[in-house]
Amino acid sequence: MVVLATVVGGYLVLVAIFYVSARHAFAGDSDGATVVLQGQAMGTGNLTLHGWALSLDSFWTVDAVVYTLVELVTGVRASLLFLVPSMIAACVVVLGALLAREGRRGIAAVASAATVVVVLGLPSHALANVFLRGPLHVGTALLCLCAFAGLRSGRFGRGWVAAVLCLAAGVLGDFQTAILGIGSVCAAGVVAMLRTRDWRSGVPEVAAAVGGLILAAMARVASDLVGTFSVNTGHPRASGSQMITNLHYLPSWGANMLGVGSGQLGNGGVPVALEAVHLIGLFAVTGGIIAGAAAMVRGAIRGPVSPVQSSAAWRLEDLLVLAVFADLVVFIVLTTSNDPGFLRYLTAAVIFGAVLAGRWVGRLAASLPSAPRVRRGAAAVCLAVVAALAAAFGFTLSGPMPKQSFAQLDTFLEARQLDVGIGDYWSASITTVATGGVVTVRPVISTPGGRVVRYQRQSAAPWYTNQPFEFLVYNTARPWGGIDATTASSTFGPVIRTYVIGPYRVLVWRHPLYVPGTRHCQEGFCAREP
Repeated sequence: MVVLATVVGGYLVLVAIFYVSARHAFAGDSDGATVVLQGQAMGTGNLTLHGWALSLDSFWTVDAVVYTLVELVTGVRASLLFLVPSMIAACVVVLGALLAREGRRGIAAVASAATVVVVLGLPSHALANVFLRGPLHVGTALLCLCAFAGLRSGRFGRGWVAAVLCLAAGVLGDFQTAILGIGSVCAAGVVAMLRTRDWRSGVPEVAAAVGGLILAAMARVASDLVGTFSVNTGHPRASGSQMITNLHYLPSWGANMLGVGSGQLGNGGVPVALEAVHLIGLFAVTGGIIAGAAAMVRGAIRGPVSPVQSSAAWRLEDLLVLAVFADLVVFIVLTTSNDPGFLRYLTAAVIFGAVLAGRWVGRLAASLPSAPRVRRGAAAVCLAVVAALAAAFGFTLSGPMPKQSFAQLDTFLEARQLDVGIGDYWSASITTVATGGVVTVRPVISTPGGRVVRYQRQSAAPWYTNQPFEFLVYNTARPWGGIDATTASSTFGPVIRTYVIGPYRVLVWRHPLYVPGTRHCQEGFCAREP
């Protein structure tokens, strides 16, 4: 009971800390708002998201499920943009700490769990921007961790069944699971065969990978039969030269995620002296990955492992190591520019690396001489490091909150009773969520011919069908999709009023607007279907 109470209490504290950190690290956006609206749709009965058009990483069975459950209690609120990702991130830290300390007792167990909590629970400014923002594959990493936990025994059973379910859910909601989860699990099965020189030893892992894919395919077929969302199967990939550039980015971007260097996102105002303490976290994560990789290669080459190390220990660490390198492949292949937003493709590697760091630090702590003076000295050093990292994290918590650029727009639209409109993607869904649905703005995009049509990603068909709109909004500071005064007037006719709200432009016509392509026009006020 004491352990359970500690875990639950720690989880709640982490959620609170993460929520405050997220509010200070970034502003909400339409990517996060879209999954909030997915949760709303699922909570009102559209469990399969019938009529939606989503990207390859739909998050249907990953983050959206959590949003659905939370929204059944809270409804649609702007705070969910920060609360739900904080809840998911806290789950990652708690599970990661439990896996890191497994098989250890005393000071070694404390050191293992504390390492994960310090690295992930006191995130740098750059890490907070991707670890605490939804949905950026953190939920996917959580499902992979759950699957790894279920497979660490190397046997069939309840853990194996849970792993298959987690892998299937991950693949259905985020195709990165095919690499981070399915690929890593299958490769770990092969490594287990090499380690033990027994093909049967790796069957549970390989069977789990295959079972997860089959179950996901069956679930997708079943959902198609009752009606579900369409998926944009295309995903931009880096060119050959860009992949080489990404290899050069890897050391500096990875270090920035762990608080070393400012990078393009800055360091949150942390003084250089405190920033230097993050080198210890970087060293721990790097050391954990290298130690785990070396042990895996050595075990595969030498054959049967020493009975001193349990099967569960090396199986778990092999899974984590392979998942780290799988995520590095994702980063290299999918990062198409130097946009700092692509840091999100390194988040899973940092998560898995933190758990490996915890296990490595635990081994180091267990190997310390038993002399009380040595142990007290080591404990004092560790406390000093934690205090310094906590102080650095304090700068994130005490810094000014990013300006929510859409706040002024929300207030204006509500005051003018402009309740239903269309707009560019980055101005649309975020406005809907920020107002709690009082104002709804649906995303549109322009065709090559300059016609405004429904944005066929991150949107639902019922939003547009037979729906009259009152205005169109776009952001001059962040041009997107060709949505501007020219394409708007060529599609819907002359504008009678243009409101200027900071960088936003709100266009109003004499007549209601019907989006072309939704098969509903009235009184000639809708352009012909493109």
